[in-house]
Amino acid sequence: MTKEQKNVKNRVYYLSHREEAKTSTRMWRQAHPEQVKAIRRTYLLAHREELAAKSRAYHLAHREQQNARSLAYDKALTTEGLRIFGDKCACPGCEVREPVFLTIDHINGRPKGSRKNALLEARASGWDKTKFQILCMNCNFAKRDRGFCPVHQAGLEQTNGHSPP
Repeated sequence: MTKEQKNVKNRVYYLSHREEAKTSTRMWRQAHPEQVKAIRRTYLLAHREELAAKSRAYHLAHREQQNARSLAYDKALTTEGLRIFGDKCACPGCEVREPVFLTIDHINGRPKGSRKNALLEARASGWDKTKFQILCMNCNFAKRDRGFCPVHQAGLEQTNGHSPP
């Protein structure tokens, strides 16, 4: 039997037993997750440059679609955050309602070393209203730079007589 005949015979066998082979492979992978992880790691290390080149080529070829997906995801996340936290700035004296000017703010400041997007952090926390709030850009920047928001402080003075620190 020639090499080509053996290849044809093996191919015919594989095609007739494909589902059985897939099932046994799937079962082996489930039973040996650490070995699967090691095999993948070895492959990724051995083919790092090739995979990076493929990734770059794909990104360049599909940049428009990726950007559109990213923008749609960001818009959906922002809409969800605004729906849950309210659609206006949390400062008492501020009446900004335009979504373009609203941001999510860490009430007690960003945790040390945190580099995540605040919206992603808020969603991961289950939209915890004790840790996050909606502020307009002006109030958010004032809070960041001065430690308090003048509009917020003015609203507090009108409601209960407190003055800024």
